Amino acid sequence: MWELLGSERKGQIGRRAVVEKAFRMPDGSQAVFTVTGDASNRAVACVALTPRGTVVLAEQYRPGPGRVMTELPGGGVDPGESLAEAAARELAEETGYVPAVLSYLGEMRYDAYYGGSRDYFLATGCERRQEQELDPAEFVTVREVTPADLVTLAMTGGMTDPGGVLLALPHLMGDSGVRQIFMHLPALRRRIAGQLPAGRRPALSRRAGLARPGATGPSAAMA
Repeated sequence: MWELLGSERKGQIGRRAVVEKAFRMPDGSQAVFTVTGDASNRAVACVALTPRGTVVLAEQYRPGPGRVMTELPGGGVDPGESLAEAAARELAEETGYVPAVLSYLGEMRYDAYYGGSRDYFLATGCERRQEQELDPAEFVTVREVTPADLVTLAMTGGMTDPGGVLLALPHLMGDSGVRQIFMHLPALRRRIAGQLPAGRRPALSRRAGLARPGATGPSAAMA
């Protein structure tokens, strides 16, 4: 088993602490890993549904990927806030939409070297009740899309929060467009593969539309 021998804070990046952690590993050897953030770095986001059956999304430029990304409205949890309070506040601040009901979906962790986590809520009955209240470095465009568009964005690399969409999927399957996506997965898989550079395109199964393990070229495709 892994044993934590000690940790030392080395600095700060935004809200995230930079920490070096020393471990004794299962084979008895020792190693030091650098991680960012800790359990206090909680963030929230909402899969926000309107009474019209659309989903409220935020679009903004993200320096990491270097392009405009579609996101579930959300952000950090302030001291003294509950997760639900933070989710409702962030939704209203980023988009101007206020939910009638918030239902907890679950927690996701995206990075093996980040100590924080993100909690997701299903926000239903969302209506625009106020103006956006954005931070100075935020430039957010608000969109309403269909549930099928939401799932497609999550499956094709267009979102920063695909895990939140996965958690909400049981609540989205009532939409006929979402069901159609899963009835035609081979077509979607071919679309995803077509967006990759030639050297990174997986061989697709003609039967299931899925990449075969270890397959990298056309000769690996299943008959």
